[in-house]
Amino acid sequence: MGRLIRMDFYRLVKSKLFIISLIVLFSLQLAIAFGIPILTDMLAHSFGNSEELKMDTVVKVSDILSNPMMSFFMIIMFISAISFLFEDIRNGYIKNIAGQISKKGYTAISKFIVVCFHNFVFMVVSVLGTLIGSAVCPKTYLSFDNAVFSGLVIFLVKVLLSFAMIAIILFITTGLRNKTIASVIGVLFSLGALGLLYAGLDQLLSTIGIKNVNVENYIPDQLYNQSYDVAAFSAVINSVIVSVIFIVVFLSLTVMIFNKRDVK
Repeated sequence: MGRLIRMDFYRLVKSKLFIISLIVLFSLQLAIAFGIPILTDMLAHSFGNSEELKMDTVVKVSDILSNPMMSFFMIIMFISAISFLFEDIRNGYIKNIAGQISKKGYTAISKFIVVCFHNFVFMVVSVLGTLIGSAVCPKTYLSFDNAVFSGLVIFLVKVLLSFAMIAIILFITTGLRNKTIASVIGVLFSLGALGLLYAGLDQLLSTIGIKNVNVENYIPDQLYNQSYDVAAFSAVINSVIVSVIFIVVFLSLTVMIFNKRDVK
């Protein structure tokens, strides 16, 4: 198992898409953090210093940690992850790997461990891009406020929620062997476009007599986009529990299916 994980780590760090995606994400986050305050200030002067366009020049580190990656930019992370998860199946060398280990499902566990590291790196790089952009921007002042620890907790919660989402994508790519559907799901997760579906499920549950249930409170992609207050500890615990359940369920399903089917 250890050698399998090392091999997958080697595949990841040698992936050109992984490196390019990180550079693109870092550049975008830095450009936005650096450029938006300047652009807003220019617009404010153009409109006669309109109060509506003036930005708060203080950027709190806790706010950056609490929002590590814009939801839309998660598309970049998921595209890189899906490419990594499907690479061994697409190129066919999964047959050689699976034939040399006692249980084929170990390959799914190995890929999940490595892709969790992949997500963590993306989140950290995203935060670094925003921090550096805000620090060098002449129109903003980076403040290490008293809520940095709370921001770090929320950062880790959102990283865990990204692991839950990637467990679903692992199930589709490795368990069901379908890269197309996985890509669509990744985009929908990133855009938060499944909200209407969850609202429909709420209505359906209400119709059959199960009322006062908000499905969005138990779905990783919707929880990722929520605002958290560490003082409201129940919301943080709920997100952690939901993440763990999704990871256990979808990783178990992937391993079970992969163990039972022929490797082609």
